[in-house]
Amino acid sequence: MMSGENNNNLYNDFPYKSYEEIQNDKKRNSKIRKGAVLFALLVVVIVGGALAVGVWFSGTPFGVFEGNLDLGIFNPTADKQQASDTSVNKNSGTKYTMPINDEPADEEMLVVSNDVTGVVKKAAPSVVGISTESYSNFMSVSSGSGIILSEDGYIVTNAHVISGGDSIAVTLEDGTVYAAYLIGSDEFTDIAVIKIDAEGLPAAEFGNSNDVKVGETAVAIGNPTGQLMGTVTCGIISAVSRNIMINNNMMELMQTDASINSGNSGGPLINKHGQVIGINSAKLSATGYEGIGFAIPINTVKPIVEELISKGYVSGRPVLGVSVREISQMASSFYDIPRGLYINSVMSSSDAKEQGLSQGDVITHIGDERIYDLSSAVAARNTLKAGETINIKVYRRGKTYSLSVVLSEQNLDNTAYNF
Repeated sequence: MMSGENNNNLYNDFPYKSYEEIQNDKKRNSKIRKGAVLFALLVVVIVGGALAVGVWFSGTPFGVFEGNLDLGIFNPTADKQQASDTSVNKNSGTKYTMPINDEPADEEMLVVSNDVTGVVKKAAPSVVGISTESYSNFMSVSSGSGIILSEDGYIVTNAHVISGGDSIAVTLEDGTVYAAYLIGSDEFTDIAVIKIDAEGLPAAEFGNSNDVKVGETAVAIGNPTGQLMGTVTCGIISAVSRNIMINNNMMELMQTDASINSGNSGGPLINKHGQVIGINSAKLSATGYEGIGFAIPINTVKPIVEELISKGYVSGRPVLGVSVREISQMASSFYDIPRGLYINSVMSSSDAKEQGLSQGDVITHIGDERIYDLSSAVAARNTLKAGETINIKVYRRGKTYSLSVVLSEQNLDNTAYNF
């Protein structure tokens, strides 16, 4: 090993400084930099002030710049002159004057402010309040609205308004209360018909919902909260055809911004002639959304009501006879199965059972259409009728099978099967 003396000789040519000397050098350099910055700022202030004074007294800085050179610097004399000139586009030299027009004297107005008092006077007597009660605790289960169909007491409302209760009470506009009984209910379209024993009732007038246009006046009358009978709200038709899933059935609904609240369900959506064009059924109530309500078009309601009154259910509607749930992308990856409709149970009396469908199968196709969700599957199924054959593909334990299944008819006994 080298001695200490020899080690020191290795660094004799290097001017090393002590720790204190290094710290002092840093402080000195910092002061020099700060001084330079302050000096530069002082020069800028002095020069800027001199330029401003020169511009103020001579119109140009110290009279140096003459002619047409535009520096964009404030010039009181020039600005006063420019303010009196007509505005000119400096790039094109084109003059522009914005025209202001008087109101047209003989032309039709494009926007009309409607007084809906006549509509309310005509339609309100046909609107009723509906409440259901449980026998177990004599508490109200739900409340909503309804529309008088006929003078002898038939009333249409939403299926969800009267479901789950043991008794149904109907309140007329004048406050008279009647006990009602169920004629028929169709949860797939959310339509129900009830009846009270009364005569000479003010039946509603129904309009053609196929003639409704976006932007038309829309009036809603109902029983919001179950305690504000006869409440009127007014808006417009926001859209005439929105595909909305109601109880696993894809429906085309009208959209309105007339306020639809809890308790308005089953009540009428009315046009400017006082005619019922739809039955208020749902609203978008998620946080951040307002004025988005939906009504079932009355032309859709008509055949359902007629079948409910004559049969108690809607005939001819197809069902495969299986209860299913959707497989998400995450579930598909986790369980290593394709996306589609996972079968939970199969109706014992269905052809689906005869063809061998069972719990755990995954429906992936209807015909040649790839199926990922229930709404598209229902839409494809509903192009057929009960008794017709539907072609499906089913995934089971790594293999895919093609099946032809005869569709059953939806009725009150198989409502537990959503596909």
